[in-house]
Parts: sequence; structure tokens; C-alpha cells
Amino acid sequence: GGMEIERYLWQSRRILKLIGKNISHTMHKTGINVAEPKGAFYLFPDFTPFRDKLYSRGITNSRDLCRRLLEDTGVAFLPGSVFGRPKDELTARLAFVDFDGARALAAAEQVPAEKHLNGAFLDDYCINIIEGIDKMCEWVQK
Repeated sequence: GGMEIERYLWQSRRILKLIGKNISHTMHKTGINVAEPKGAFYLFPDFTPFRDKLYSRGITNSRDLCRRLLEDTGVAFLPGSVFGRPKDELTARLAFVDFDGARALAAAEQVPAEKHLNGAFLDDYCINIIEGIDKMCEWVQK
């Protein structure tokens, strides 16, 4: 691939690691079971801790959960059942890729390698993701 592709991959991983760590931390603080990603661009949260609240709203499976999340917040998840999980489980898959990658990569290039990207970077370049996670966390706590 050469240096250009290696630089691109390094910056992409740097950005995706920051996003994944930030949103998994936010979800965890809310009470959603989720592991911090170790190298992907998606999470697989488990909303079981909110089962009683969700059931009271008529949400009894992952398809209902994802449909209602989209209708009520505009945030799209895929049902866990699509990935082989039990149909009545309250799990979903979230890809955290709703940002302008070219713009974020250009900005990350300006931050020296020895410095970490931070929350301000996310606010400037990945705001759709941050706002979407905040909406989802508010919604699940209702």
C-alpha cells in the first residue's frame, strides 16, 4: 500500500477509536451494557437493564427496539436478531460512521501523532454521532 495508505489507515483508526471509546462510555454511564470496541466501527449494545421500561412502552424485542428508536429519535440501529441473537433479546448493532470522513481525516492530520484527539475534535467533526447517542440515551431513560 505505501506510506499514503498507511497514514490514511492510522488516522482512520485514531478517529474511530476515539468515537468508539466516547460513545461506549456514554452508553455505559446511561446503564446500557456495551463493550468498548477494540478495532471496529460498530457497537453491539444490550438494553436489557431497561427491559421493564421498554416493555411498558410495548418494546419486547430487538426489532421493536430499533423501529421505535428510529421513529422517536431518528437514530438507526440494526436489530440484534439480524445477527443471530435471540428474537426477544434487547440487543442492537450501531455503526458509528455518520460523519464526513474526509473532513475528519484532514483535521486529524493537523494534530501531532503524540497528541490525542479529544472531545472537542468529536464536537467539531463527528457531531451527528455525538448528538445521536445523546438522543438515544435520553430516550432509553424515559
